[in-house]
Amino acid sequence: MLEDSFNFEKLLDVHKKCRCSKQHKRETINFEVNLSQNLVNMSNEIVNKKYNIKSYKQFKIYEPKERLIEALPYKDRVFVMAICNNIIEPKLEKRLIYDNVACRKGKGTDFGIKRLEKFLHEYYKKYGNEGYFLKCDVKKYFQNINHTILFNKLKKENFDTDELWILKLVLDSKNKDTGVGLPLGNQTSQWFGLYYLDEIDRLIKEKLRIKYYVRYMDDMILIHNDKEYLKYCKDQIEKCANNNLKLELNNKTQINSLKQGIDFLGFRHILTANGKVLRLLRSQAKIKLKKQMKLLSKLKARNSVDDDYINKRLNAFEAHIKRSNAKSLYRKLKIINKL
Repeated sequence: MLEDSFNFEKLLDVHKKCRCSKQHKRETINFEVNLSQNLVNMSNEIVNKKYNIKSYKQFKIYEPKERLIEALPYKDRVFVMAICNNIIEPKLEKRLIYDNVACRKGKGTDFGIKRLEKFLHEYYKKYGNEGYFLKCDVKKYFQNINHTILFNKLKKENFDTDELWILKLVLDSKNKDTGVGLPLGNQTSQWFGLYYLDEIDRLIKEKLRIKYYVRYMDDMILIHNDKEYLKYCKDQIEKCANNNLKLELNNKTQINSLKQGIDFLGFRHILTANGKVLRLLRSQAKIKLKKQMKLLSKLKARNSVDDDYINKRLNAFEAHIKRSNAKSLYRKLKIINKL
């Protein structure tokens, strides 16, 4: 029932979460000027199926690579968060496999790193450090998700008619003419991205019987002692992606020795001869860190940012570096850049 998922109290609760760190932005302030009436109107529009999603605002980010981000107006972001919290998450969370680790409560980057290393330790006890991994990566994943295929999958997940109307409304809010591609930056896109490859997750776990498998959005890692079997797995994954999901694996997809190290979530994870897992900061990540520290130093010299902003950024860098072998590099960069 839409009345239950989008009543005043639930929309108010979502608004409070949505405004975090955005309370000083003009569109948030404008929405709060007449908050109660805005939420009542939203609820009525949704329940009566008269809600319309406005146009996306586009901008580019360049870290770690150029990406086009598409953001909705504030009111629509409240709407989308309510959909995720009250409709999508309760249904899809139960469907997803445990080792699908991106953007879920209790999971994320740290969880994914620890999960991979747990698998490497378990693998070592059985086979030593002789073995292989298959790393699969999907070509322009979000840009190539097919709306019809996705919606047909969602129909099988016990959503009622009203909930399916809501999900179709979100899908049609972008690229309705082509029926392909999800907007980066939309919370529903994260959930759809988690779910769209569930068929491949189940192929890997249930049919191919890969015990050591972890996925972070479209970044998949399979570990096995038989290189030929991993080649077979790659073929099966490619067939499923091409034929059932209309997706392609990109040129980052590869099979390599565990001794060479697995690039995953910003680190290279190497299983050593004595069973230890080394977590090395990738060369590209070191270059990025140096650039960001220099930029912070320039911003500080110009008084363009306050100490609170600098401290938050430094704390984030430090938390990331602490997971790796590059602690001395971080200290050196702080001294060089006088931060």
